Amino acid sequence: MGLKLEGGTFLRIWLVLAAALIAVSVANAMETGSLNSGHLRYRTIYAEDILEEANSSSVEYDRVLIKGDLVLDEPQYNSIKIVNSAIEGDVSCKGITFYGNIDFSNTSFHRNAIFNGTRFMGEANFNSSRFYGASSFNMSRFPEGGTFDFVCFYDNADFANVWFDKFATFYNATFFEDAQFYLSEFNGAYANFESTQYMKNADFSGSLFNTYSSFEGATFDGRADFHALKFTNGANFYDTRFLGNTLFTRSHFIEDSIFSGACFNDTAVFQYTKFDGPTYFNDTQFCGKAAFDNAQFLAPADMSNAKFDNDLMMNSTEITKMVLDGSVFNEKSQLYLAKADINKLMVSWSLIKDILSYDTSAYLSLVRNYKDLGQSNDANDCYYEYRYLNQSYKKPGFSKLLDIIAWLSCGYGVRPHYALYCGVIVILIFSLILWLGRGVDGFQNLHGRQLIMASLYFSTIAFTANSKGLPLKGHYKYLGIVEGIVGWLLMALFLVTLGRLMIG
Repeated sequence: MGLKLEGGTFLRIWLVLAAALIAVSVANAMETGSLNSGHLRYRTIYAEDILEEANSSSVEYDRVLIKGDLVLDEPQYNSIKIVNSAIEGDVSCKGITFYGNIDFSNTSFHRNAIFNGTRFMGEANFNSSRFYGASSFNMSRFPEGGTFDFVCFYDNADFANVWFDKFATFYNATFFEDAQFYLSEFNGAYANFESTQYMKNADFSGSLFNTYSSFEGATFDGRADFHALKFTNGANFYDTRFLGNTLFTRSHFIEDSIFSGACFNDTAVFQYTKFDGPTYFNDTQFCGKAAFDNAQFLAPADMSNAKFDNDLMMNSTEITKMVLDGSVFNEKSQLYLAKADINKLMVSWSLIKDILSYDTSAYLSLVRNYKDLGQSNDANDCYYEYRYLNQSYKKPGFSKLLDIIAWLSCGYGVRPHYALYCGVIVILIFSLILWLGRGVDGFQNLHGRQLIMASLYFSTIAFTANSKGLPLKGHYKYLGIVEGIVGWLLMALFLVTLGRLMIG
């Protein structure tokens, strides 16, 4: 029986065999300490050889596999360049000074890399390197700046208490475990953390950014701690994703702070934060609570078109000028403005009336705010809502009775048409009394529609305080006087309320 192979089947078998041959060749090459692929050649060297060379001169290696622990224990060294390579053992450079350039670009650190207290007096380049063990640069200093673009940190990365004097760039770096940057200082031209990814917690607390700092497009999967920071020259968090709890408590933004298009998937805490420069939260999404209690917005703040799926808390917050119009609130959201110092808050009353948490100071501040902005209708609606809620919270008594009268008669002084409604009701009530009791001379001869129309006519005349000439019988004369007094009061109340609204 013959075996016949189709062209496609034969090609797949050939590819499998070729892959197997390549794998065997690579394994054999690694055993002998070299790997050939075109013009690339990796060779094995030992850490002892590098240490001996580093003590007397500069070190320069490309595409090498370093076996053993690389422990630099002299107080100072010249330049070291180990690129496109792999270091199998630990690397330790504690408390030493590199006076030349340091270049570990595209190099893999298979175990721990310790650079605690290291001073990099020349350029420090770790571009595209990979740290498979713990990496620590605690209390190190980079006078000429440090480059960590496209670096992968597979274990904890410690950059606490580090100084970057000219620049710091971690563009597109990935931190698979915790990243520590607390109490660090960033000076010079810029601090670039754009497109960085933090798979676990990131801690920048207490750090000082004396340069323009950008986290644009970064992603924080775990807890992002930025509390007690100071940004002196602008901070950019445009389109940044905060998927865990985010803290900016007691931070200080001296120049522009940009959070446009950012997403806070969990609670975002900006309590006691100070914004000296313009602040932008437009098009930002807050999926968890947005806490700005006791924050200070000393310059214009833009929250237009922001989306709040949970509460927005600005209790005791100082607002110089803030745009909140166009924002979207969830039906279960609450807006807290208790004891807020509001100067200019640009938001329509219709947007927040159903979500504003009741507080006397908040409502009165908003009323004053709307009047200052020339939004008299919003001011009146806000005041009406405040008086209505305040009345509902009062216990039964004389004060609540007066509030009910003020509500029904003139809508707490901001609804003049309520006085008209009350006037119509008074006329109808008194006309009904006259109709039932036939309290006007001549009513005995009237029936049906004629009696109803006559009762309405005489009640209307009495309402205008002209009951003296009406042919009212007996005690109905006193009833006409009472109706006239009530009518006079309601008309006066209508005119006063209407005049107040027209004046604004």
